[in-house]
Amino acid sequence: MIRSSFTAIAFAFVFSSFLVSPAWGQAAGPSKTPAKDQQKEEPKHDPETVAYENAVKDLTRINGPIPIYIRKKEVLVELSEGQLNKTLMCETTLASGISQLPYQAGDPVGDNEIEAYRLEKKDDQVWLVEPNLAYRWDKKDPLAIASERSLPEAVLAGYRIEQTDPEKKRYLVNMSSFFYGDVNQLNELVNQGVGGQYVLDREKSGIDRAKGFPDNTIVRMQLHYFSAHGAQPNPLMELLGLTQKSQLEDSRSVPLKVTYNLWMRKDDGYVPRLSDPRIGYFTEDFYSLARFLKDDRTERYIDRWNLVKRDPNALLSDPVKPIVFTLDPSIPKEYRPAIKEGILRWNKAFEAIGFKDAVQVQEVPDNDKDYDHADGRYNVIRWAMTPDAGYAVSNIRTDPFTGEILNASVTVDANMAYYIVQEHQKISTPEANAMTRAMSVFTRDSKRDMPVDAYLWDYDKESLRRQAEKIAGKYGLNHIRCDLEEGLADDAAFAYTEALATGIKINKEDYVKKYLSSVVCHEVGHCLGLRHNFVASTYLSTAQLADDALTSRDGLSASVMDYNPVNVQAILHGSGNFYMPTIGPYDDWAIQYGYMPFAGVKEPEDEKSRLNQIAARSGEPGHAYMTDESADDWDPYVVRFDAAKDPVSYAEKEIEASRRAIRYALTNLPRPGESYSHRTDVLLRAINGIFKEGRFTARFVGGVTGNRNFRGDDGERQTLKPVDSSTQRAAVQLIVRSCLAQGSFALPADAMTNLSQDMNLDRSASWDAPMRQIISMQQDMLYAMLTSADTTDRIAENSYKLEGQPGAYSLSEHYGAVLSAVFSEIGQNKPVGALRRDLQRFALAGLMTQAGASQGQINTDVRMIASDSLRRLRDRYAAQLKAPKGLDDMTLLYLRDSKETIDRFLSRQATGK
Repeated sequence: MIRSSFTAIAFAFVFSSFLVSPAWGQAAGPSKTPAKDQQKEEPKHDPETVAYENAVKDLTRINGPIPIYIRKKEVLVELSEGQLNKTLMCETTLASGISQLPYQAGDPVGDNEIEAYRLEKKDDQVWLVEPNLAYRWDKKDPLAIASERSLPEAVLAGYRIEQTDPEKKRYLVNMSSFFYGDVNQLNELVNQGVGGQYVLDREKSGIDRAKGFPDNTIVRMQLHYFSAHGAQPNPLMELLGLTQKSQLEDSRSVPLKVTYNLWMRKDDGYVPRLSDPRIGYFTEDFYSLARFLKDDRTERYIDRWNLVKRDPNALLSDPVKPIVFTLDPSIPKEYRPAIKEGILRWNKAFEAIGFKDAVQVQEVPDNDKDYDHADGRYNVIRWAMTPDAGYAVSNIRTDPFTGEILNASVTVDANMAYYIVQEHQKISTPEANAMTRAMSVFTRDSKRDMPVDAYLWDYDKESLRRQAEKIAGKYGLNHIRCDLEEGLADDAAFAYTEALATGIKINKEDYVKKYLSSVVCHEVGHCLGLRHNFVASTYLSTAQLADDALTSRDGLSASVMDYNPVNVQAILHGSGNFYMPTIGPYDDWAIQYGYMPFAGVKEPEDEKSRLNQIAARSGEPGHAYMTDESADDWDPYVVRFDAAKDPVSYAEKEIEASRRAIRYALTNLPRPGESYSHRTDVLLRAINGIFKEGRFTARFVGGVTGNRNFRGDDGERQTLKPVDSSTQRAAVQLIVRSCLAQGSFALPADAMTNLSQDMNLDRSASWDAPMRQIISMQQDMLYAMLTSADTTDRIAENSYKLEGQPGAYSLSEHYGAVLSAVFSEIGQNKPVGALRRDLQRFALAGLMTQAGASQGQINTDVRMIASDSLRRLRDRYAAQLKAPKGLDDMTLLYLRDSKETIDRFLSRQATGK
């Protein structure tokens, strides 16, 4: 309407001028025609330029470094000639979620945290090319031609050029399919995340929001996926009870918001920093042709922020650009101070290297209409909501060329604040097929790809999680895997009950806030580039963890990047530092390596010698570093949720706390008017907690402790040292005494006959309280750990390495200690109870498996010891049967059956049948 009015006015003006002009041929008076050099003619535009302008004149334009036009449901990108063949950066984020991890709001999408593309013009199209950053070389290198021919780039898509402007040298490119998720395979992602056959419903999909800023362009898409049949969960996951509760109102409809953050890459002067294996940073790794003549051709740059002093000469200076975290409005206001406190703990480390207020925290102004939690301009701490998950994850977005961190975020599930003070939690029991696996570990199996205890206790869950992460990674869903929150929330919930058992009540709100501060501090450590450090918990002794002044200053661990459990010493005392109250000495040292500013640095190699001086302090107390690849395996000091430099002593304290909880439950629960379900949960948790400590402790038997220090480092230690023999003996004795001894888990009849669960839970209908099975299976699995082929192979190897040294722990000593405890009643005129019979039968089966193993399946010394042990046990059974006075019928039946079983086996061995 506005344009039509202007046309009418112009027409009227021209017509009126014609009416008052002189008639043709009539004198018009003196000519007022301007001189020729003063005449201005409208320039004639190239027809293609005119067509370009006409094509966009009615479209909504979004300005920014990459301008876009919105044409109904289409996204048209305006590319200048100068932007072709340059690097386009794209960060894709789920602005809303569709299920629990890894499909939650805030999760990154793409093969990398930030994708690097190149747009190349090919005839009437623009190709989206992904450079092969895994292999890099200088074009002047003699092998550059060979490399270019052998290491191709990827062409992911081609987009139609709709208009060309030759005057302004720009192109209008229809890249709608890019924003609808074709390149990132969003359709496949939804199918995997929800389960089913979903297709993009374009009628209900489109541009939700688009914004342009000086440095980036933001496009948020509202996508809708539809399936006539709805979700189709994995039946195996359902069988194992690992399915997630749906967050969808109707599984036929999956609405999803996805935010694209686009910018052209610029050189900001950042110099990458080389990594060092003695200190744990995430890295950008690539094959470097410049290292062609070196043993290791991989170059590794650490992930870190470009932190630069505003005043390089000042002892303490503000940074030019601080690391600012934004507290998303999704965080409840009462928890924001605790989260802020956890974030700002890192300033202690930065101040030590000359940065003032390097890490800062802000809240979103109420009038900020441009804020979007998925906008890469913000480093966001956000809360998400799931039906029953409790987790936190970190996401760092790095420049894939240099490792510079460009933005980061932490997503915290709201359930965490609830779970850590709730005593009704999921009770894990051994899986039905655990016993089959337990029998298999007595001999070697090259196909077994996980540590023995994980294979026994967590096989199905761990295997399926690996499978799920592999699938998610295939479709570009990446985040830093971190199980701290889930494990710590579970630990914290039971620790709260253990604390009540001390008779001292803890303020719930204070307990939750300290937990959140510690958890967020850990996740922000990831956002600074740091990896896990699972040996950091061995910094202080069990006794020192009871010293509040010490732990307040140095922390409970050398690093907040370990999975530090609730401090059992505080639990037993009813006060103190329950959670990590500060960052540790390793954290200070790691930040120094990653962020210490050096003058005159133009290339990564320029600072190598100065960085080596920092890394050479790896042997100092609190500087040890071991990470995920080594965790929960042969090094018993590199374990998640362990504590203290004397973990066996700490485990004993944990068992003491669990036994207190059992006494508390038996004495105080249930209260009048309450069901017995609460007491059942506490008893089961305590029993499982004791076995968990048994698992941790069993790793010390045959264990090897690793160290990453180089020769000549300060405080240099052995890099692969067998665990001290006295520690191995203490570990076996603790397991025998606490987990395998007769009466270890004896409960009064009143408790045994009132083990009901919450009737509101679905599982309660099939729950018949199989306590014998729960305890017996875990005892068997502990025995399997102690005498597995993996454990006995390491004991044999350690004995060989320490041969001739006094007091070395040997296979014969090990079997003697374990078997004498397991079969302690035999020959002592004592009845053998039900749990003892179960354990002894399993031990006999294990001995027969090892005695009858073929060459290569078991260590030869183990086979000899197993055979000899069977003969000795046969004689003990026979002697006991000759003097059966005082033994009950079941014991006599068991004794006869066991002796006959051994006789048959030895007979077959003798005859070779």
